[in-house]
Amino acid sequence: MNSLSSFHDLISRWPILADLLAIGYRVVCIAVIFEFLAWFFGRRVEKLASPFISLDAQRDPKWRAMRRAALRSTPKIVLRTLLYTVAMILILDAFKLQILPLSLAVGSVALLIGAGFLPLLRDYAQGYILLAEDTLAPGDLVEIGAHSGVVERWTLRATWLRDSSGRLHVLSNRDVRDVIVQNRAVSAESGLPAVVSAPGIAFDPLAAQPAPETTAGQSLKSR
Repeated sequence: MNSLSSFHDLISRWPILADLLAIGYRVVCIAVIFEFLAWFFGRRVEKLASPFISLDAQRDPKWRAMRRAALRSTPKIVLRTLLYTVAMILILDAFKLQILPLSLAVGSVALLIGAGFLPLLRDYAQGYILLAEDTLAPGDLVEIGAHSGVVERWTLRATWLRDSSGRLHVLSNRDVRDVIVQNRAVSAESGLPAVVSAPGIAFDPLAAQPAPETTAGQSLKSR
């Protein structure tokens, strides 16, 4: 009881301490709420992505692991960025800072960045769709518009094709629309017959080494 009385006396003598405690409480509540929202929507994203996970069952295990990690993590990163931006604005408001000018400034910067990087954003959006549908992967022999060859490297931004003459075609994913898969790279463990080999594959953080075997007689046209 004495401790509680002493605390009340301290608060009454130091009003700024009461303000700091109120601000701290508000900041903690905002952090907990937005962390819960990030966790909740992250679980929803995993549930929405689950039907696409098993589409790569015949692929190389290393590629499968990277593909599935990218399918789950990419929308989570975007979601957390948006949620944490809103949370930061609310936290600044808790410190009694003017958030309207800040919100307008953040919105203006976001619009400028979005306009400047719109082609790149379209590349990543189309790349995510291609990844989700397992349209192509390193080692596939494909035709994309007027280009044909083996997919030597792939990222969310671009597709690298090596044609029969040895030339390397780098295609932005926003231009990868009509895809005809002539031979599809699969894992040697799948037991499917191999026809085409794709040695010397180059990699990046979102590309895994394809198996040296692909299947024949499988043609796919996707949009």
